[in-house]
Amino acid sequence: METIAKESLVNKKLLKIADAFILIISIGLALFHMYSASIGVMPAYEQSAIHWGLIGTYIIITRPLKFKGGIIIDIVLAATNIFLSYYQILIQERFISTAGMYSDFEKILSIVAIVVALEIARRSIGKVLPIISVLFIVYALYGHNLTGIFKTVKFSIARIAPYLYTSSDGLYGQTLYVSAQFIFLFVLFGAILDMTGAGAFFVNIAFALTGRVCGGPAQAAIFSSMLMGTINGSGAANVVTTGTFTIPLMKKVGFKPAFAGAVEAVASNGGQIMPPVMGAVAFLMAEMTGIEYGKIVIAAFPAAILYYVTLSMSVYVEANKKQIPVICESEILKPGKVMKDGWIYLIPLIILMGMLIYGYSAQKAGFFGIIVSILVGFIKNHENMNLKRFIKALKDAASGIAPIAAACLLAGIVMGTLNMTGLGLKISSIIVDLSNGHLIIALILAMLTSLLLGMGLPTSAAYMVLAILVAPAIVQMGVTQMGAHLFILYFGALSTITPPVALSTFAASGIAGSGMWETGFEAMKLAIAGFIIPFIFAYSPELLLVGSIGEIILVLITALIGCLILAIGLGGWFKVKLSVISRFLLTAGAILLIMPRPVIANVIGAVITVAVLFIEIKIVKR
Repeated sequence: METIAKESLVNKKLLKIADAFILIISIGLALFHMYSASIGVMPAYEQSAIHWGLIGTYIIITRPLKFKGGIIIDIVLAATNIFLSYYQILIQERFISTAGMYSDFEKILSIVAIVVALEIARRSIGKVLPIISVLFIVYALYGHNLTGIFKTVKFSIARIAPYLYTSSDGLYGQTLYVSAQFIFLFVLFGAILDMTGAGAFFVNIAFALTGRVCGGPAQAAIFSSMLMGTINGSGAANVVTTGTFTIPLMKKVGFKPAFAGAVEAVASNGGQIMPPVMGAVAFLMAEMTGIEYGKIVIAAFPAAILYYVTLSMSVYVEANKKQIPVICESEILKPGKVMKDGWIYLIPLIILMGMLIYGYSAQKAGFFGIIVSILVGFIKNHENMNLKRFIKALKDAASGIAPIAAACLLAGIVMGTLNMTGLGLKISSIIVDLSNGHLIIALILAMLTSLLLGMGLPTSAAYMVLAILVAPAIVQMGVTQMGAHLFILYFGALSTITPPVALSTFAASGIAGSGMWETGFEAMKLAIAGFIIPFIFAYSPELLLVGSIGEIILVLITALIGCLILAIGLGGWFKVKLSVISRFLLTAGAILLIMPRPVIANVIGAVITVAVLFIEIKIVKR
């Protein structure tokens, strides 16, 4: 008994020490990134190294090894990670005088850096991306033994490891730099904004606007999750943030658990494609393509609206089919009152959007967005802006960035080996060759590749991998650069709701108490527009607001009507429960309406739709 008591006392002391380190790192992360976003100009490699030194240590502390003696390994691992990050800065500065020559010690250190990165990332994001990273390293080592298109020149580990440790395409390279430069600031912005009470305001205004609609709680979940999702940077994190409130409420009014979880997963995930922030992917895309941020946001907006309109219509159809009752009048919030009480929470978003549109850097916009959010919090309710809530917000930000940074770190392994071996160009060539010149086949292959490679990854990391592997093939087939990159972004984002590895679906099904597969299939059905719209990018740049005014308007109108009809056809309700034949015909008509060309397809789709709906209305009247 005495031994057990001593062990319990030791464990309590260790927990207190761990909590102290978590607090120090959370505060350090916030201060460092606020400093680097304002007055602390530093080289990319230095910012990335400090960024990961802090986050890697945070991951080790918050996800320790459970077996006896594991604490010793964790301490050694944390110390090694800090030293590796520190030495990364030294070695980059030394390259100026040594012309990139490595000592034997640095070669060994590079191998250690890869092993440490894989282990820390495994603790944060699971096994999928670490396994993929190892497979890419194995390919670089043994690809010279292959034949045909996949054959590479011979690389030794003494060449591969230092390249991955030190190059701008490696562990501490451009993928991690994006996390260090942009993404953490917007994760922190979201945490601070939520701390001020803005999150509750977004939910309340959504409920106030949709309360009188059948299935109002689900509609509110859609739009509140959209508002939070666009600045969150992670669909799964947004599910946990807003879903804990919206999913139980949807279940309470009569929606099935799987459907409620699917609505939240699809709505939260859609924030990654919704301007202006797009979960920070807009900044990544601008960096990868050279296209101005403002142009990306404007081009992405119509498709994002179609995504949410389809989801909203699908929920409306399901609510009527299941005869979900409208919320009692006494429980409905007044939009005017909610807006009057909370309009001030919109100021940080307006300032953020304004600065981005007027050409300020994402760092500057994020910095001032955070400052304004804090000021708004003190103006609105200074009692809530206490030290305890600040600490929670900083810890939430550290927790939110950890899996994203880990994924960005390992994305550096993928990018580095792709550049060394030339595999990125080979995969693009394979897609082009297999399609045999047919764009639709190339797009389907690109879709499947994007869904596969995006499994288990945050959207930002998935996009970076796909931008190298898949986008060049689509561009080579004649698709615009904007269309190609938005295509892979959509399917990279949709991979988080598509089984078997679906992070957003996992989170939603856990809260809803439903099966993962059942929730996943419901989510795929609700997100059907997201699976169709990217194909329009390829065939019709008008959806990206490129072309004549008349053509753009025509495409937008037919696509909007088509998405609404698609929701009706798949949902199976229009004033009355639809027959299987009517559902099939409406779904076919909707797809023809969504197709940008030929125009005759739109006409046929419109005729089919009008005929079926006319017949169904006649049946209702009888």
